[in-house]
Amino acid sequence: MNLYVADNSILNTFFAIGSWQALVSIVIFIGLQVGLWYFFKYIKLQFIYRILIGMAIGLVFGLIIQGIEGFPKNGLTDKFIPGSEHPSIPGDPTSPIIRDENPGYRLWAYQLNVWISLMKNIFINGILLLTAPVVFLAIFRVTSKPSAKRMGSITGKGLGLLLVNVLIAFMITFWLGYFLKTGEGIHLNPDTDFQKTGADTKPLPEIIWNYVPANMITPWLTVAVIPLMVIGALFGSSVKILSKRNAKDMDHIRHGADVAWKVIISMLMTFMKIMPLAVMSMIGSSIVAKPIGALGSIGKVLGVGYLALILCVGVITLEVMMFGIKVVPWWKSAFRVLIQGFATQSSNATLPTSIEVLEDDMKVNDRVVSVLAPLSTSMGLMGCAGVQAGLITSFLWTATIGDPNALDVHDMGLGAYFLLSLVITVVASLGIAGVPGTAGVVTAGVLGGLGLGRWFAPVYAIVGALDGLFDMGRTGVNVLGPQAVVPIVAKSEGLILPDSPLLNAKQLKHQEEIKVKIEKKELAKEAHQKEIKEKLATKKLEQEEKKKAKARNHDRRPPASKQ
Repeated sequence: MNLYVADNSILNTFFAIGSWQALVSIVIFIGLQVGLWYFFKYIKLQFIYRILIGMAIGLVFGLIIQGIEGFPKNGLTDKFIPGSEHPSIPGDPTSPIIRDENPGYRLWAYQLNVWISLMKNIFINGILLLTAPVVFLAIFRVTSKPSAKRMGSITGKGLGLLLVNVLIAFMITFWLGYFLKTGEGIHLNPDTDFQKTGADTKPLPEIIWNYVPANMITPWLTVAVIPLMVIGALFGSSVKILSKRNAKDMDHIRHGADVAWKVIISMLMTFMKIMPLAVMSMIGSSIVAKPIGALGSIGKVLGVGYLALILCVGVITLEVMMFGIKVVPWWKSAFRVLIQGFATQSSNATLPTSIEVLEDDMKVNDRVVSVLAPLSTSMGLMGCAGVQAGLITSFLWTATIGDPNALDVHDMGLGAYFLLSLVITVVASLGIAGVPGTAGVVTAGVLGGLGLGRWFAPVYAIVGALDGLFDMGRTGVNVLGPQAVVPIVAKSEGLILPDSPLLNAKQLKHQEEIKVKIEKKELAKEAHQKEIKEKLATKKLEQEEKKKAKARNHDRRPPASKQ
């Protein structure tokens, strides 16, 4: 029996409430959110517990909605089966493309998901609203200070550690997928009409020059983190240089940036108050909208992916221990960032919280945080680059073992296939991580780099179907990695503050010694450079004096006698 409104009524299109099922489920969900808001208003709990309660309610609500309809294989909210495009006339690629309808689609569930997503999108849009000014001001405030030094060293160390993490994540996931035979039992049909365009993977020089924006406006509109960092660094460096001649004016500019930073953080705190409700909305939407029923047939792929993510969390924890940072205090601070990344599924949306935790909770100097935290949202992400690439490459290899159509995959041998995939992944992590549609971008980039672009469509049909569920854990690992890298780099530079809970008293004292040692080295370097400049200036003066003396001697010569 059709229990929802099928016509284009105002209830269906404007209010998105086209049936009694939609109305009841929407009222229940909104009632839960209002009740949770008042519960938190009168019952004081730590912020992390509020987040966990919101996650739990969203998870249970989503599973109940899926259970009512029997966990359909292709989900409740997609009208058509994902990846089902095919010509209307079999064998005729010129015929119109059609899509197969999803028998599990329910209009009321789709409308419910629209209302569930309300608080989620308000929160994410609010955070993204602040991401561009946070990135710009964070970089500007650090680079504009006359005392700002060793920025190149900090950036190099941080980027190096981030890329090492990507390498480790790929190796863990690839061999895990290989030995557990991730693709076993799944038949893949390559795209026979595939034509290589050369656009799957950008050359490294192009990735680098695209980080320098062609105009001031586009990076702000698109929240392009690396170009925003470049703009902030250019402005900051220019203010630092001009401070020598216009100290008073430049001090006013720096003071204005500090005030603007306080205003932005205050705005951020306004949105953070609704985060528990937003997390409830995010988890509920993810469960309602995703094909939970598909886990019966392709759940092994998702299981291997999450097992790899858990192992990556273990690797990050080991890194923290190896570099002498207290694990328990570190986890107390980092767990909040992990949960927000998991819930929001956005590295950019988690960036303001990441900066706040590193500076206020872990007590890391803003000179390190302001550079590496924004950088880590677009470069060297363990989940989006390392784990994702390891999963798709191991899946393709194991799914095509013995397949006569897959000679291009297996002819190179397992060792060469692994090494090529590893190198391509590490290079690609400089440009394909942290962008929308990560599953598609990474799959196309890595397979295209391997020369296996014709396998993109069948691989993405499997991996892409799981992207919404996998993206939660993947983003959680993405944002957790920098929480380890930033304090590790800061510790090596003596830039962990004296009241940090991450180090013991002896280590904090050693931090001051490292800082003094580096400052002495920098002063000696500056003195040496100054000495060289003075020598060059003296040499130049001597040469000019010689030229003048030579000219005077030439003028004093008696005129030649006439014969």
